[in-house]
Amino acid sequence: MSDLLYVNFTDRDPAPTGVTTDGKGPDFSFGAPPKSDIYASPRVPKVLHDYTAPVVCKRIPKSSFKSLQVTAAAQWRTQYDQAGLVFTLPTRSNPDPNTANASEVEHHPAWVKAGIEVNDGCPCVSVVARGPGGTGGWSDWSLIPLSLAGEKLGPVVPVTLQFTREKNALMVWLLRDEGKTRLFIRKVPWVFLDDTTGTLGDDVLVGAYAAQPDPYDVSKGESLQVTFSGFSIETQ
Repeated sequence: MSDLLYVNFTDRDPAPTGVTTDGKGPDFSFGAPPKSDIYASPRVPKVLHDYTAPVVCKRIPKSSFKSLQVTAAAQWRTQYDQAGLVFTLPTRSNPDPNTANASEVEHHPAWVKAGIEVNDGCPCVSVVARGPGGTGGWSDWSLIPLSLAGEKLGPVVPVTLQFTREKNALMVWLLRDEGKTRLFIRKVPWVFLDDTTGTLGDDVLVGAYAAQPDPYDVSKGESLQVTFSGFSIETQ
């Protein structure tokens, strides 16, 4: 689709083709290189504002958002391997955040990401959010172990996540049984509130992402390959 944006892709890990957002299109895959992530941390010695993960997304007015859904599957291998959904609220000064321009706090967006993530050898449902507010906008992080938690890395474990809007909040759901069962994971209450900081734009970027932070250099330079299915973006 011509209205899709492909962020942080390279010749080594090219953007997928044939992607649709109606939930009925073919599966698509792409790679996340080592040291890629979406994160913001006051770590020592250097503050981190990271927006290097590859993302397939669509720009829409924030007010028009209704839902976002995808299933992500991969052979999970290293600590913090992850993939799923991302809802990005760009700054007015940087409407198109990417590897090259979002590493400084004034140009780093607010965002919410959710999906499957490896932690200490276990696949988990992960939700991470970074609100607006300058240096106060650090990432938080929550994990829920899946039923397969405790197994060794290696199996291709899929997870289906959905974002929906409820008044001013972004709701995060885990879908099971081909979407017949929804498990409420988290409420992010600030997403659709008016931006009192005056830093955010009116549009948002909603889509699918994959990341491989690889903090211990285990990947040996190999990208994490993730397959996505049922990719759906609904607006009103």
